[in-house]
Amino acid sequence: MITFTNFKNGLASLCVIGVASILVGCSKSAPPPQPPVVINLNGGSGVTATPVDKAPQKGNTASRASENIKLQAPSSTPVTPAVPHYTQEQPTPIQQNPEPVRLDEASFLNTQIHEIALQLLRNFRDDAGPNGPVAVATFVDLNNLYRTSPFGRYIAEQLMGELQRAGFNVVEIRKADSIMVKPRFGEYGLSRDIQELARQSSARYILAGTYVTRGRYIMINARLVSNENNLVASSGLKILRKDPFLERLLWPSATPETVPAVRVPVKELGSLSDMKILSGS
Repeated sequence: MITFTNFKNGLASLCVIGVASILVGCSKSAPPPQPPVVINLNGGSGVTATPVDKAPQKGNTASRASENIKLQAPSSTPVTPAVPHYTQEQPTPIQQNPEPVRLDEASFLNTQIHEIALQLLRNFRDDAGPNGPVAVATFVDLNNLYRTSPFGRYIAEQLMGELQRAGFNVVEIRKADSIMVKPRFGEYGLSRDIQELARQSSARYILAGTYVTRGRYIMINARLVSNENNLVASSGLKILRKDPFLERLLWPSATPETVPAVRVPVKELGSLSDMKILSGS
């Protein structure tokens, strides 16, 4: 028979055991919270879940559990991949109107003589071609074919080099028959002394020219004349504006003395001749 005392003791034992169980359960540590998972619905092959690192927040356990799973809705706007930006060096702009090169007076004169030589080459008309030797004469005053100046001599000197560089066979009629050596002065191979020149020269063409001054201008004419039939094989012209440099070249203008001049014959190329140096007009 269960007495009231036994029932009381049993009930007290059950309470002690229940309280002990509750204390033991509370003393156990709760499991670590799991990181939330993001479910991506954009992939065409299926649904993918990606864990998201997120620090645990204090609050209700139920609310934290509901935040562990987040749904990522598909975006209606297509995602454009980022395009890398490349920096291209801009080219240097070309100057449309470059400043002309300024030449001094002497260099400018040389360019004008070069253009005369180009005209002589471009206007050449002879079936024999420019292979024959060319003898170059001094350019003279148009009003007096025996008057010249440093200007006329310099034009002839420059055209001699221009024709040679263009492929003509140029004859130097001032070549002495021997090299003259003078102590304290030097060696000489060119001369205008008739006693020192070669007695005879052969040339197919003679380059001759004239110039005339009028006001501020100098007009130059050059021509290649056949030594066979006196026909003009080519010609060229140029008009120059006077400047201080040209003024000095035109002076002094001189004419040979009235004594009989000495002539050196220039025979036709390949012809035999017994011509000698002539004295007199």
